[in-house]
Amino acid sequence: MINCYNLIMKTIATISTPIGRGAIAIIRMSGDKALEIAARIFSTKKLDSFTQAQPNYMYFGRLNCGTFSDSVLAVYFKTPNSYTGEDVVEFQCHGGIRLVNEILKTCIEAGCEPADKGEFTKRAFLNGKIALSDAEGIIDMINGESISALNASFRLSNGEVAQKITELQNKVLDCVSELEASLDYPEEMEEEARSNSRQTIDYLINELTKLYSSSKVGGYIRQGINVAIIGQANVGKSSLLNALLGRERAIVTNVAGTTRDSLEEYVEVDGVMLKLIDTAGIRETDDVVEAIGVERSIQAAKGSDIILFVTEAGRQLNDYEKDLIAQFDEDTPLLLVINKCDVAKDNRDGAHISAIGGKGIDELKKKIVGIFVDNSVDTSGTIITNERHSQAIKNALDGVKGALASLDSMPLECTLIDLREAYFALGEITGNTASESIIDNIFSKFCLGK
Repeated sequence: MINCYNLIMKTIATISTPIGRGAIAIIRMSGDKALEIAARIFSTKKLDSFTQAQPNYMYFGRLNCGTFSDSVLAVYFKTPNSYTGEDVVEFQCHGGIRLVNEILKTCIEAGCEPADKGEFTKRAFLNGKIALSDAEGIIDMINGESISALNASFRLSNGEVAQKITELQNKVLDCVSELEASLDYPEEMEEEARSNSRQTIDYLINELTKLYSSSKVGGYIRQGINVAIIGQANVGKSSLLNALLGRERAIVTNVAGTTRDSLEEYVEVDGVMLKLIDTAGIRETDDVVEAIGVERSIQAAKGSDIILFVTEAGRQLNDYEKDLIAQFDEDTPLLLVINKCDVAKDNRDGAHISAIGGKGIDELKKKIVGIFVDNSVDTSGTIITNERHSQAIKNALDGVKGALASLDSMPLECTLIDLREAYFALGEITGNTASESIIDNIFSKFCLGK
């Protein structure tokens, strides 16, 4: 596929910065004619022609667009030491909307073709500069909304995951090679090959299990934790939302039914994003609008990762609250949040807070994160945050477990089938066995210019 792609070597160009007025905009070109095309429209007093440009050196000069010119900076990155692995030229110009579009138009008229979404990063992958998982890390970096997500995305984009997966894939390949060789010399090699393979497969199962276990935590790090704040009217749900946010977001009154619809806000705790959903107070009501809010509250709770069930200190749960809790899925964590602990004592298990006074709020935040981000998982190490990667690792794990089960009881050909499945599953992460449709789907999620 890479060779076929290189036969259609076109030089592409697009705008790499967001459209809008600003101090600086960047237009990027990539391809074997990038330097030649740049020299047609850009000139600098330091060179007779920009084709003589020194790589990785920024030149100040004039970009001629025919009907007007702009003073710009230009830099040349020589193949293969560039982002795409091809010759790359970038222009830094003034950030006017019309100006930038006219410069791009000039690049295209000079010989470039418009780039597709993600085409620069796709070329980097096809030219062997990055693994497919690295590319996914780049888009995750762009979309990351919490410190933990950014850190995980950086490790992914820097090749940390690809390096680990490649190591495991090579272990599988070594195992396959030794078993295949033993098929030709069963009397001399088979016993030793089975013994060596058993050790390798045990190692693979252990490593893949750790990676797969990290993916659950990784999902929360990447996407955040959905937190539904549920309870009867006037128990302090909106006050709790405001306390968690550290600002007045929800209207708080002593009138039951003040909140009639769900409010969604975000707060970052220990680098993890919490999506807080303040819901309408749940009670029986004849008010049509409030009744809709009550139903939405129940649905929000059922779709959340965790339910904060707010009640008041100094009293036990009433029958209505008990019936309400019984409606929720037992697999969804439910944390009893006992509010108004500043005015009444309460010895029940749960989070004891005063939403108005701020007591216990920081502890509650950490408790929520701690339920999902297990301290046994090293979030500073290799952690799987991508759902596609998680599924591929699961498939690889199933493959090596199948290989172990068949190693002593079935012909080696059966073991080899399972090991090859594991090899191809891991290759879908790095990209060396990924299908064209998977590759195209990943790069379709990129923006223009990346």
